[in-house]
Amino acid sequence: MKTDGESGLKARIILRGPGEGTVFLGSGGTPTTVKARGDDVGGAYTLLEMDVPPGPGARSHIHHEADEAFYVVDGALTIQIEDSVLQAPAGTYVLVPRGARHRFWNSGDRPSKAVFICSPPGFERFFEDLSDLRRASPTGQVAFETIQQVGRKYGTEFFDADE
Repeated sequence: MKTDGESGLKARIILRGPGEGTVFLGSGGTPTTVKARGDDVGGAYTLLEMDVPPGPGARSHIHHEADEAFYVVDGALTIQIEDSVLQAPAGTYVLVPRGARHRFWNSGDRPSKAVFICSPPGFERFFEDLSDLRRASPTGQVAFETIQQVGRKYGTEFFDADE
């Protein structure tokens, strides 16, 4: 293993192929694969992969402590950042700066695939905690108030559809 002389961090190779990584369910229940945790990459970022089914997608939210980048791999997403609505077909990169209210959805008729990068990392723990709560729930569901509470723990504010 090679050591980076300036930072003292150990550089290492990570390979996670298709279907590999840890799968959690997002706030709306969409499977989200954690491909790289912050701990895996020396605290630089979190990398997530998501197959976004057609439909309403992620709730409106703000990451107060992290920037979030989207890269659409397949299909297309519609991304709302504040008052701007952006069409993001495959090959599109979008950066959502911390503090910007945003949401995304798939208005197409087939699943879309996107990669999400959050920097600094930590938001992957939101998915872990939420999945633990889903497993503990007799119905597998989690109340929106609980989603909001877990989100706040990781610097993210979720909004109800009417807010």
